[in-house]
Amino acid sequence: MLIRKLTPRQKVLATAKYVRNRLQHRPMLASIEMTKHCNAGCDFCDDWKTTHSPKLGDVVDMARVLNPMVLALTGGEPMIEKRLPEIIREVKASQGFIYIYVVTNGSLLTEERAWEMFDAGLDQLSISLNYLDERQDEERKLPGLWKNISTLVPKITGRGHNVVANTVIMRDNLDQIVPIARRMHEWRAKVSYSCYTAFKNGNRGHYFTDEELDRLRGIVQELVEHKKRVGNITSSRFYLERIVPYFANPDGVRGCKAGNGFVQLTPDGQVRQCADFAPFVHYKEYRGMEATECTRCWYACRGESEASFSLERVTELIQRT
Repeated sequence: MLIRKLTPRQKVLATAKYVRNRLQHRPMLASIEMTKHCNAGCDFCDDWKTTHSPKLGDVVDMARVLNPMVLALTGGEPMIEKRLPEIIREVKASQGFIYIYVVTNGSLLTEERAWEMFDAGLDQLSISLNYLDERQDEERKLPGLWKNISTLVPKITGRGHNVVANTVIMRDNLDQIVPIARRMHEWRAKVSYSCYTAFKNGNRGHYFTDEELDRLRGIVQELVEHKKRVGNITSSRFYLERIVPYFANPDGVRGCKAGNGFVQLTPDGQVRQCADFAPFVHYKEYRGMEATECTRCWYACRGESEASFSLERVTELIQRT
């Protein structure tokens, strides 16, 4: 969901681009990896084991060719790339409308770096957050991480900038799912939920037992009610209502639009259908791909791209702009 306040002209451009990309079957979201290196050590991701990262290519040209509505600058850890503000500024200047956000673990974030990115045109700063205490440090193997996040987020939102917590739903943090939404509301921030998958490295220890699934149903209902009442959950109703079916169905969820509705690019411009697959084409030769049969995730980027093209979806997309 787009959450940055837009001018009337930007709203028109955003809506037109959304409709055009849906009708032309163009990617709504492109995620470009600034680097494959990461300074964290999560047990559900192997990025921190990367020993070599390709040289970062022409991000402006990648965005121009793919022309997505939303551009995510990711990693690895994207803030390792010192030129982020410059890249954001140049991409913004090259597009009629594009919504840019950066996804970071928050360890390298400072007030100064945040202001530089927002001054360059950043629309949204997304910070990975699964816990509201030092368990965040333990999960990421980054001492002092929670203190840095909890100090900076209120300062950044206090200056009117958009911060979104990216929270992964898994058995380990069930007690944190609703409290994160409430804390983000207190901090004038928002939260986007995603679902855990073992696809990255085969670690199934974060999945749910049947008893935990019953508890998850109640939690999801709380999220739906919180979204209606408070509104700081950016995940769509469509996405939230499919969280429990995803975890409960051993065969996964069919209908993934990876490689078409959304794509992932390596730093040097190789296109992957998503972050968990190998590249299949260079971005300059990208023409879409055959529908994937993969059923192994319910990531937010996947689920949101599958919402039906309806008035409700368009309204929900821009209701906070």
